[in-house]
Amino acid sequence: MKPIRIVKICIDIFMFVLFLLLMGQHLASGALHEWLGVGLFVCFLAHNILNYRWYKALFKGKYPPQRIVQTAINFLLMLSFIGCMLSALMISGVVFQDMRIPGMMMFGRKLHMASTAWCFVFMSLHLGLHIRAPKQKAVKIAFYTGMIAASVYGICHFIIRRFYEELFLLTEFKWFDYDKTLMIYLFETLCISLAFVTLAHLIKKIMFVLKEKRNHEK
Repeated sequence: MKPIRIVKICIDIFMFVLFLLLMGQHLASGALHEWLGVGLFVCFLAHNILNYRWYKALFKGKYPPQRIVQTAINFLLMLSFIGCMLSALMISGVVFQDMRIPGMMMFGRKLHMASTAWCFVFMSLHLGLHIRAPKQKAVKIAFYTGMIAASVYGICHFIIRRFYEELFLLTEFKWFDYDKTLMIYLFETLCISLAFVTLAHLIKKIMFVLKEKRNHEK
């Protein structure tokens, strides 16, 4: 594996872990939460710089369904991430408190809640479109079994946490269970993410099968 590929993977893993930690705001609040957000922003910039070739190829070649879906998710992820960063500046209480705009706290709080939730979803879908299943049959079965089991658990906690309320701003404040430890909360958040990862991965597989079928019929 090329060194640049290793660097990309390390940055992506670190960025994913940071996002999981940031989703547990009540367990890493205040200055720590904000500095973790700064770290996530740096990783996001590095990720985009290292993948500059994707931007160069935007207006080249054809756009079959799979590429359209990938491009749409990438841009939605970028927009939601920008929303996260801008709203973070509006509500910062430590790191960027001098940059806060008077009278924008409530708007910034709502924007941050919704954009963070959507960013989490699009990041998971983005990952699902790029993840590859193992080739060995036994390992592949174990891989899909684990992903499906984690997804079912994640869907349950998506409902229990009322995560949909954050996505569609059906609530004024984010709901937390303060009785749960950091590890339990992170595991549940990971499983919610894996539910979207699995969904995107299966959609990609279905689109590939349909593409192969169309090519076979020609």
